[in-house]
Amino acid sequence: MTDNTKKLQAILDTAVDAIITIDERGVIESANPATQRMFGYSPDELIGRNVSTLMPSPHREQHDDYLRRYVETGERKIIGVGREIVARRKDGTEFPIHLAVSEYWDGGERKFAGIVRDISDLKATQRALEELNQQLERRVAERTVELERAQMELVAKEKLATLGQVSGGIAHEIRNPLNVIKTSVYFLLHARNAPPEKIDEHLRRIDRQVTLIDNVVSALTDVARLPVPDRQPIAPGELVRESVSSVTLEKKIEVEIDRSVDRSSAVLVDPQQIAIVVRNLIRNARDAMPNGGTIRISASPHGDCVRLKIADSGVGIPAEIQSRIGEVLFTTKARGIGLGLAVSKAILERNRGSLSFESTPGQGTVFMLDLPAERFPE
Repeated sequence: MTDNTKKLQAILDTAVDAIITIDERGVIESANPATQRMFGYSPDELIGRNVSTLMPSPHREQHDDYLRRYVETGERKIIGVGREIVARRKDGTEFPIHLAVSEYWDGGERKFAGIVRDISDLKATQRALEELNQQLERRVAERTVELERAQMELVAKEKLATLGQVSGGIAHEIRNPLNVIKTSVYFLLHARNAPPEKIDEHLRRIDRQVTLIDNVVSALTDVARLPVPDRQPIAPGELVRESVSSVTLEKKIEVEIDRSVDRSSAVLVDPQQIAIVVRNLIRNARDAMPNGGTIRISASPHGDCVRLKIADSGVGIPAEIQSRIGEVLFTTKARGIGLGLAVSKAILERNRGSLSFESTPGQGTVFMLDLPAERFPE
């Protein structure tokens, strides 16, 4: 055996794809080890049999006609082109393959060599991707309907200015996850023999980004659908303590509730809606103190209102972005979509209150909620 022959044999023995040679009648003359792994036949079982053994009907019955037509007319259906077809294993199961056939001459006789690649994983990935795309289309369609309905409500309530502000933010917040989805889709469509864990990683990445888009649209819809407040008298101390108890705080963060909160007049608000605002501001204070600190809550009269102050000893807000705090979809957090303060402001407006803040970078921030006092007429 010459060196070239040894090299060729080594390539055939180690190839991942099945490599089969046949004569012009379709009789198998050789098959590499990968053929056995793929189809379940040993080389001895295949050599001398027609290659149509590896095909399901109707290709099994038509294969000899394909070869004869090519030999007589030279009309190429697959030779030198390659295509996806279905193959059949020894146990009768069928599976998708990519078949590339080349023609060669050996001692004056026409021969054919076929390289067979099992594309079952690729097809399964494509099916999963198609299902995921269909789910994405359905969810986007559903959320689009909801957003359109919310838009109509905004128009009816003379909120066109807010809608214009929101639209630019939506484009920014949705474009990034769509780019990630596009990258993963490209990989899944073009990857050859990608390991299952890599395929799973990209499918999970797509699902995460779809969820992110869904969350953005849901949050925007919630802003537009705040119900009419059910305003009733409530003591600020009760409101504050219930809100604080529902927020998860680490041990390194301490909450101090000043006595002034319990001494303040009752406020006339929707307790559930204002609790959302207080909880959001406490969470913001918590996030501003990654190394721990103190949240101080106090109250004082302020015109016709009771002013609740929620102060933290955190990092503060940089002066250059303070004017943007409260804008829809603007956030300083690595994770978040910038709706917390926007929703808080909208809630306070509907409850005839207001929100303001003071901040010194490096020293902390104080948010001030002005809530209408019960003793004043509406």
